Amino acid sequence: MTIASALVIVFGLLKVLVDGKLGTFGCVCLAVLALVQALGIPMAARRAATQMRGPWTVRVTDTDYHLQTAVNQATVRLDAYREARFHRGFWYLTSPTGTSFFPSAVFTTDEQAQLAHLFAHRLPPRKKPWYRPYS
Repeated sequence: MTIASALVIVFGLLKVLVDGKLGTFGCVCLAVLALVQALGIPMAARRAATQMRGPWTVRVTDTDYHLQTAVNQATVRLDAYREARFHRGFWYLTSPTGTSFFPSAVFTTDEQAQLAHLFAHRLPPRKKPWYRPYS
């Protein structure tokens, strides 16, 4: 959305510089983009935040993990993931098709250490790029 806004603003500014006026189309586009950014994006973020605030149930085994929230539930095999990393209170599991995440707060400190050990030994090792010209 930000990229689309930037493009419309740039085209609008170019039209003003070339023609000396913005025109009806430019005004309507800028007004719609401003409304979407001012209202739509914060409302969607607020809705997603309330859905994520609910209780999380995470059960991890040697082969898969089961995640249940107020909105969704899923059981996913760990073989689907290529990398697991911890960042700002969440575990991020990366696969070729996307990223899944769950909060680390559902685990105790000992369980988090066991989880890190499981991910380090269960997931395939991270591949190094074969072409690194500046290293």
